Amino acid sequence: MNKTHRSAEESELLGAALRYCGVADWFESHPCAWHKHMTVDQAMAVFNQVEADLRQAGAKALRRHGHRQLVLEAAGIPADARGTTPKPGEQP
Repeated sequence: MNKTHRSAEESELLGAALRYCGVADWFESHPCAWHKHMTVDQAMAVFNQVEADLRQAGAKALRRHGHRQLVLEAAGIPADARGTTPKPGEQP
């Protein structure tokens, strides 16, 4: 992977993460600023879209760099649920 492609991929992931954090903070704010101007369904549609963008960018980066299994392991997901063979000493 060349430096330009890597930089673009990292920018895409960082941008998606920042959008997600911003929208999540907005969506969960109290008092809810959006409820006077949007329905719950409209607000959820915005939230769901930025979540999907983040998941897509994150999944792409994790698969490309081979870190998906490490992240799942660190999250405490058992090896059999990850679809891998347990490491010596690891709980299945």
